[in-house]
Amino acid sequence: MESMSAVAARVTMDEFLALPEDETIRRELIGGEVIAMSRAGQFHEIVKSNFTQKFGAYFEMNPVGRGFSETSFRLSPHDSLMPDVSVVLAGRLNPAHTALIPLCPDLAVEVVSSESAALLQTKIKLCLGHGARSVWVAYPELRLIHVYDGSGVRELTGDQLLEAPALLPGFSVPVSALFVGL
Repeated sequence: MESMSAVAARVTMDEFLALPEDETIRRELIGGEVIAMSRAGQFHEIVKSNFTQKFGAYFEMNPVGRGFSETSFRLSPHDSLMPDVSVVLAGRLNPAHTALIPLCPDLAVEVVSSESAALLQTKIKLCLGHGARSVWVAYPELRLIHVYDGSGVRELTGDQLLEAPALLPGFSVPVSALFVGL
């Protein structure tokens, strides 16, 4: 991910939302800086698709929330993130609201492709600092997932189960299943 251009002053959410629409550019606002998201490669998209499929199947049987893919969330006047995949638990969305979702997802999933370690850590801290209960970071080339939550960070690989019983009761998937197709 790269900065779009040098930003002399912090951009407000209104200024960010007023930027011309361009379907070829995905953008986030982090600390008032507009960040253009890089195009993702095949590994990234396969892992994102695997998460989307697992969440879709889970929510079909357990209507405790909703899964989203590349959806923007308005966290603060200077922060809007677009996790690769996210979950918002039932009852948190306002059906009358039509603009950016004005809350932090309960769970954010980032599939690492090209962002810097510093930017990734900033995004994790923003999510957890604005109410996310967990952030899952998938590393396709390493076939591992880091789980960040209130208890710290855990690394999961292979047939270890990715679970969040307090957040998604009954959701359980072997880490290896999220890397099928690579």
